[in-house]
Amino acid sequence: MINNLFIDIACKQINCNRERICGDTFVSKSIAGGRRTVAVLSDGMGHGVKANILSTLTSTMLLNFISTNQYTTKITETILQALPVCNQRKVSYSTFTIVDIDNLTNEITVIEYDNPACIILRNNIALSLERESTTINHPQDRKLTIYTTRFVAEEGDRLIVVSDGVTQSGQLDRKYKFGWGEDNVGQMVDYLVHTNSNISSTDLAAQLISRACHNDQGRPSDDMSCMSIYMRKRRSLLLVSCPPMLTEGNAKLATIASEFKGMKVICGYLVAEILSKELNIKPDIEDFSDDPTLPPAWSMSGFELVTEGIVTLNRVLDTLELIEDISMVSGHGVSDKLCRLLLRNDTINFVLGGKHKINNVTYMHDEYELRRNILKRIAKLLEVKFGRNISIVTI
Repeated sequence: MINNLFIDIACKQINCNRERICGDTFVSKSIAGGRRTVAVLSDGMGHGVKANILSTLTSTMLLNFISTNQYTTKITETILQALPVCNQRKVSYSTFTIVDIDNLTNEITVIEYDNPACIILRNNIALSLERESTTINHPQDRKLTIYTTRFVAEEGDRLIVVSDGVTQSGQLDRKYKFGWGEDNVGQMVDYLVHTNSNISSTDLAAQLISRACHNDQGRPSDDMSCMSIYMRKRRSLLLVSCPPMLTEGNAKLATIASEFKGMKVICGYLVAEILSKELNIKPDIEDFSDDPTLPPAWSMSGFELVTEGIVTLNRVLDTLELIEDISMVSGHGVSDKLCRLLLRNDTINFVLGGKHKINNVTYMHDEYELRRNILKRIAKLLEVKFGRNISIVTI
């Protein structure tokens, strides 16, 4: 993000019952040198492999063309004219919703074709915005209608887009003879944000999809997808590890830690002792660990978490390599707590000590080198896999 708002984007999906692949496709990309963020949710006709191919083709075409041209609406019209229509059902092979965000001005353009209407919330209340309709003449003698909504986002705004597998869920239940419907989806979203006003995009999408799946008694009759976007302030975390190269760096480390605005974590007992002395904060040293396979966490005023170094960080690295998002971190051990802190923040600032030797003891030097390498791998994963902004400073 270039301005002070962060775009929290997440998508949760459940495959149609007994299908190995989802027929809906979600793609998101930062374009124009970070000036714009574009997200697309496309629903292929039917379900399974064929639907996945159709939705993937549609979403990637849209994203690729938009990446090279700023006229989103014109591109949409061109692609709709090019996409074929099913001769039997007389419907398009795929539907889609595009959310195009200008990161400088916060102007958002939502373009919808045949998907359930996008839900837009401000102050946790649904907005009723004007939707401009455009009719496109398709070569196969059909008229297609796309809807365009434009507005300037404010802090706290949310956008929720679902595929029709969500709105049509529950048709086998007498309670929802004609499906759950857009109104009930909106009411569920309203309940979720009022229950937890700071709910993340990941959690909101996951809970909405879970409820839709429950409507189908755990056996979805169609692919279900929910794309959730949350415009909020950026969250920052400072992670300090490895002692400074020279003792003169202890004071600098303490200054960085004391002046940092955001959450703070220490990984390494020796660093904790240094900061404890420099900041005159007495640590609460624990002998018991929630996870018996890992050393215990300490407590220090002003710091969210204080952990041991290399063993805990190696476990964090293993976890981040396996999971796809924060919802998959379900444990309560110290490494799980650290993983959640890393994934709940948008900017991670690593402050690492330099090549350090204590009394020329080589094994200490090797341990710190190994820890720094693990931290750099964690930083790379957070940046590439999870889209976090990373900075690394060496003292």
